[in-house]
Parts: sequence; structure tokens; C-alpha cells
Amino acid sequence: MKKLEKVRSRLNKAIASGYSPDVILNISRQLDNLIVEKMKMQKNKNCKGQ
Repeated sequence: MKKLEKVRSRLNKAIASGYSPDVILNISRQLDNLIVEKMKMQKNKNCKGQ
């Protein structure tokens, strides 16, 4: 979860600082990947609990 918050913070700072769209897009993709990873972990945890 800490990774997710760090990347989200980096994205917010990049947007606020006016970084190039390529940099913002790259950070956004990293954030998306972490979210998908987290969702997969949650799904696996829920499937094992049933």
C-alpha cells in the first residue's frame, strides 16, 4: 500500500509542477499497474477465503 501512496504522491506533484505529459503518463501507468496488482491480490485473498 505504501508503494501505491508514493506513486500517487509523485503523480500529484508532477501534475502540480507542470511536468511534461510523457512524464505524467509514465507515472500514471505505474500507478495503474500497482492498482491492478493490488486488485489481483485482493481477488486471490477473497477466493481463498471462500
